[in-house]
Amino acid sequence: MTAENPALADLLEREGPAAEPADVLAALVAGGVIIAIDESESVIFIRGEDDKPWLPTFVDGHVCARDVPHGRPYPCDASRLLDIAARTGVRTLTVASATQCATIPMMLIAKALSAGGPKTD
Repeated sequence: MTAENPALADLLEREGPAAEPADVLAALVAGGVIIAIDESESVIFIRGEDDKPWLPTFVDGHVCARDVPHGRPYPCDASRLLDIAARTGVRTLTVASATQCATIPMMLIAKALSAGGPKTD
């Protein structure tokens, strides 16, 4: 996994018809995302539209630094996202690119991994 996911960025930034949700999910599972952590290395969460904690994620460190200037970008694969969800109870993540954002339920990431999607360390 790298510190950026250009395939995911391309899908989110696509002009014309929106990317298929399955393609966005596959790109996230294949290439991971960036999360923001604070100075104590704790994951930074946001309050979602449902007034519950959501995990903000990003296609690269630049977008993370722009959107969460008080956080430090940290690479995160799909397995680690599920670990964060298990430890914190967060059920939704957002993934932001330069100009777009998608919301993904954690259960879809779990299903994608259990269905044989790419697994990274």
